[in-house]
This record gives sequence, C-alpha cells and structure tokens, in this order.
Amino acid sequence: MEIIAIFPSVILGFIALVILSPIIANLFNLSNGLTALTASIMLAIMSLPTIVSIAEDSLKSVPKDYREAAYALGASRWETTKMVVLPAAKSGILAGIMLGFGRAVGETMTVLMAAGNAIDMPIQEIFGLTLPDMLTSVRTLTANIAIEASDVAWGSLHYSSLFVLALILFVITFIVNLIADLLISRQRSRLKND
Repeated sequence: MEIIAIFPSVILGFIALVILSPIIANLFNLSNGLTALTASIMLAIMSLPTIVSIAEDSLKSVPKDYREAAYALGASRWETTKMVVLPAAKSGILAGIMLGFGRAVGETMTVLMAAGNAIDMPIQEIFGLTLPDMLTSVRTLTANIAIEASDVAWGSLHYSSLFVLALILFVITFIVNLIADLLISRQRSRLKND
C-alpha cells in the first residue's frame, strides 16, 4: 500500500491515460476513456495509502488491555474486533478517510490528465436525483486553475475568478483537515483518559 504513495501524481495520471482510460472506453463502449469515472478511480487509488496508514495507526493505538478484557469475557477474535477495537478506533479511521478525501480534493495533475477537461458537464436524473454523468469528460476546479492560470490577463475578472476558485478549494480542504484533526485529537484524548 505504501508503494502507491511514492508515485508522483503525474505518473498516476499517465497510468490513467495509457492503461485505465482504454479499459473504461472498451468496458462502456465509449470513444474516449477520459471520463469522470477514470479520474475518480485514480483519485480513490491515490487516497488509499493515506486512509490505510492512518486507520492502521488508529487500530494499533487501541490499548492491549481492551482486547485482553474482551478475550477474558469470552469474546472471539471477530467479536473483539467488531465490538471493542473498531468502536475505540472509529474516530481515527474517520480522520483517515477525511484526510484521504482532502488529498483527493486538492489533486491536480492526475485529474488534469485523466478527466478529459471538458468545460460542459452533462447531468442525468436517476431516481429523482440530479447527478453528473460519470461517463463523460469533466473539468475539476484544480484542473481549471492549472489550465487557465497561465493564459489569463493579470488583474482581469477572469484572473480574480481563478483566485476565488482557489479560495473555495482552500476552504474545502481546510474544513476537511480541521474535522480530521478534531477527530484525531478526540481519539487521543479518549485513549489517554482510559
């Protein structure tokens, strides 16, 4: 799992471009595999090392006494994991998920290479819900900033709008990281008190 974390974003974007997008195109009979689905799969793969390492640390930080007490009461290994270890590590696991999500939100190069960068994003209605069409090309906020920042006139309205997009990304990432930090500190204080 940690090996995935060593690959730079541009390498994972290249893998999406060369390997994953043709598979998606063939699987769904599309002319082009550079879709929101391709980018989503790559972002999920990129987020996994963060989620797994923090969740593993959280599970390892559960005191050994908790497990031993459950075993002493006659709980099986599965019952101990399900009823004792996972609830004790829940906030740390959630923090790992939040930090992985924060990584995915801020990713630029992979989505720039894998999502197709179409400005128009078609939507579809499924069971009364309006959802984006995952099998079409999309452009994310980060990709939009990367693509347009070099060509925009300094001080123009377009220039200012790119800074607003960056501010929106900053606020989203800040909130996600703040929630994750609060969950981690809550987990530490609960384990310290026990």
